[in-house]
Amino acid sequence: MPPSVVMFDFGNVLGFFDYDVIFGKLGARLGMTADAFRELVEAKGMKSILAEFEAGAIEPEEFSTRVQAAVGLDVPFADFVADWEDIFELNEPVAAVAADLKARGYTLVLGSNTNALHAAFYRHKFREALAAFDHVVLSYVVKAMKPGREFFRACVEAVGVPAGGCVFIDDVEENVQGARDAGLLGIVYRDPAGLVAELRRLGVEASAVDAGN
Repeated sequence: MPPSVVMFDFGNVLGFFDYDVIFGKLGARLGMTADAFRELVEAKGMKSILAEFEAGAIEPEEFSTRVQAAVGLDVPFADFVADWEDIFELNEPVAAVAADLKARGYTLVLGSNTNALHAAFYRHKFREALAAFDHVVLSYVVKAMKPGREFFRACVEAVGVPAGGCVFIDDVEENVQGARDAGLLGIVYRDPAGLVAELRRLGVEASAVDAGN
């Protein structure tokens, strides 16, 4: 049978993000350019701290404290959050594809590696577009990250459908392979038109009308 569930990653699929915005804002507090601040946080282990945050191992306040301590910042938590959270822009054509799938009766899942601060922000900012989604599976909540099998197990359990009846869409090939290894169908997202073509190839009745063609 054709898939009945379509699962979308958020970052660079449903929405675009740009960490340079964060680096620019926080860097400015230290009199640094975005590029210089990026080099600093990378050297201080930002990637590792962020991975802990997105895996749900640390809370937002601890994340702020550790990042600030690493780079020599000392600002109130609320100011850190303000600089951290707003880096997103909705991918309108893909949101339109999702809305069309919802109207056709497909079950939609948002499945993302993300953290509490970013998720709270984009779920509010794009609440109208995300209202089409029946389930939300976020790494920091389920304490598992793509491409690990546990993350995809959480996605499948959320919908109660066999893995083979689910399509997972992600812009990262490693994550798509992780979905396939867990028994799901997978699509590597490149552009809206290509997404519609791949969905159709898998038997999903996707519309190209609002896919940016």
